[in-house]
Order: sequence, then C-alpha cells, then structure tokens
Amino acid sequence: MNLFEKIGRILSKSFSSVLQIEIIIIFILLFLFLLFNLKYQRKSVNWFLTALLCYFLLSFIILFAQPFFLALREILKKMVEYFYFSPIPIYFLTILIASFCFIKTMFTTRYTKRHKLLSYLLLLPIFFLFVLFVVECSEKKIVINDITSIYQNNLLVAVIQISQGIFFLYLGTCIARRLYHYAKDNL
Repeated sequence: MNLFEKIGRILSKSFSSVLQIEIIIIFILLFLFLLFNLKYQRKSVNWFLTALLCYFLLSFIILFAQPFFLALREILKKMVEYFYFSPIPIYFLTILIASFCFIKTMFTTRYTKRHKLLSYLLLLPIFFLFVLFVVECSEKKIVINDITSIYQNNLLVAVIQISQGIFFLYLGTCIARRLYHYAKDNL
C-alpha cells in the first residue's frame, strides 16, 4: 500500500460507524479545548486532561492486560538486545547524540557546575571508548559494517556494551534531573 491508500483506509474506518464518528468528535473537542486553554493557561485543564489520559491508559491496560504485558516484555527484550548486541548504526547514533549533548553542555550557561561535571564524567568515557573502537577496528582490519567480525572480537563487544551502558546511565540521569526540576518547579 502506498501512503494515500493507507490514509484512505484509516479515513474509511474512521467514518464507518457511529461510534467511530463519536470518537472523532471527542478528539476534535479535546483539541479545541486545548486550543482555547493556550489563551487562558488554566492549570486545572492540564490536570484534567492528564487524569483523563491516565484513565484511558489504565483502562486499556486492564482491558488488554495480556497483550499489553506481552508487548512490554518484547520491548524490554529488544532494549536488552540493543544493549548487549547493539547494531553498529545504533552505536554510531548514540555517539552522535552524545556528541550533541556534550557540545550543548559546554555552551549552555543555565546548567550548574555539578550538572556539567556529571555530564563530562559520563560523556568523555563514551568518546574514549569510541576512539578505542576505531583503533581496534583499524589495527585488526575489521570492516565496520561486518557485524559478525565485530562481535567475534571480545574487546569491541566490551567497548560497545560499556559505551551503551554509560550512555543509558547518562540518559537516566538527564531524565531524573528533568523530572526533579519539573516536580520542584510545578508541584
């Protein structure tokens, strides 16, 4: 199916029954509600919509518990698979994201010295391990897109896994910091 056929199927399903039309109207009303709230900035609206979203998510989890937990297990399995046997493009993507975060940390003035120090302590080892990865690949004449030869080299496997672990630790600290500041400012 091309893009237009996919959109056509979605639209035909969306208008196929009265229930679907009611759902579309509810979503349009929610959108308009949010649009008007942009002007008035009522926090009660944000809390109401958050509670409504949580209600729908919990209802979905209760109604479809077995498929939900099966999907959650598959997601966790893929995350562990990416952590232990990360595809090389994913590894390079984490290096690019870490580089962006490092540059942003250096130039952002609103970060505290403690935040910058933690970022440097977590991001610099990722770059060191990446350089070690490149050196090992060049010394052993390993082609980077040959995943079999990379995962047969114990040093490269260790470098990738440790880099990914440090990167996930960095992301976890960033998320925890954001949640802390959000809770401190808004609650």
